[in-house]
Amino acid sequence: MKFKCILYTWEDIHRLCRKLSEEIRKSGFEPDVVVAIARGGWVPARIVCDYLDIKELYSVMTEHWGVATRTGEARIVQPLNVDIRGKKVLIVDDVADTGDTINIVSKHVREYSPAELKVAVVDYKKTSKYVPDFYAAKMEGWKWIVYPWSMKEELRDLINRTGAKTAKEAVVALKEEFDVDVSEDIVRDVLSDC
Repeated sequence: MKFKCILYTWEDIHRLCRKLSEEIRKSGFEPDVVVAIARGGWVPARIVCDYLDIKELYSVMTEHWGVATRTGEARIVQPLNVDIRGKKVLIVDDVADTGDTINIVSKHVREYSPAELKVAVVDYKKTSKYVPDFYAAKMEGWKWIVYPWSMKEELRDLINRTGAKTAKEAVVALKEEFDVDVSEDIVRDVLSDC
């Protein structure tokens, strides 16, 4: 199964989270609390908190995706466990892909009676049924995104899909099948734990 990927660097993420924070600030929305969608939303949420000077950061953990593969219905496996009643809440995730995860987390957080609720993502794919209030990048066509905080996990899965036996084969296969440009050193590092 061939598909295109985007491989972000830490510098890309910093730039995108800064842009996302600027969009939130320009809107006039001043959240009291950030709720990260775990696991992908943890890093962007923390960076957004830093830019917006927000101290209250919590998370809700969901299960829905493997690498470019749904693992079933989106579901909450660790609910919110704090009182956010009457507060302005910003939910942050890495990506709105199908929108299923953001939709269930938004419904869940609304049960806690926030004064206002908005959603921000680094990447909004037009394939999403849920349109976030804020996003840093918009994708017209579908591509799988490899974020730096999950690079080993994701590249390991992509390499397994190629059937490559050596680091050199994996570099070629990743480029041909997924349009991912990585060095042999990165592939060796990814495979070192296998």
